[in-house]
Amino acid sequence: SALDAHLREQMQVELKRLQSRLGTTFVMVTHDQTEALSISDRIVVMNKGRIEQIAPPATLYDRPATRFIASFIGTMNLLQSRFLGRDGERLRFTAGDLPLEASSDSGETPADGDTRTIGVRPEDLLAASESGEGTAPARVSGVVFHGRTLRLHAELGQGTAIVIDAPRRADGFQFSVGDVAHVSLRRGANCPMLSS
Repeated sequence: SALDAHLREQMQVELKRLQSRLGTTFVMVTHDQTEALSISDRIVVMNKGRIEQIAPPATLYDRPATRFIASFIGTMNLLQSRFLGRDGERLRFTAGDLPLEASSDSGETPADGDTRTIGVRPEDLLAASESGEGTAPARVSGVVFHGRTLRLHAELGQGTAIVIDAPRRADGFQFSVGDVAHVSLRRGANCPMLSS
């Protein structure tokens, strides 16, 4: 604990190497999600003393079983969305004016018009300066510099707060507070339909 970021990353690599070489099980208790995701083969997420999900890091991140895990592991937009219908294996929803496609691990297909919570990671949303097919306007309320990306805090038309990770552009264009970003779902994004 209390190591600087660079040394901490080196230590994580060394611990993984040591664990592999010794062929033994390590049990690590941490509140640092990045560390848990990077060093683990399997993670147990607990909530109020109860196990919520046991899974490999990628499964926890891409297919969280509950709203708690979705909001606990990384950043996730939890969008109340209206079911529009099925398109093959994909379930079509809308969160305000934002079209979404979701997956259901339970196999559930909601009735037309039903509302479900759909999880969307910030990196699965695209922000453009001009509107286009499948976009919804969102007013930018905050911009946080993250090196290669900008984290945009924005609000969809009905007041729904969303977070978008937008790559910094080489031409120097950046979103500013008050700008309208035209938001769409990245093609192939994995957006789980979440249980309570």
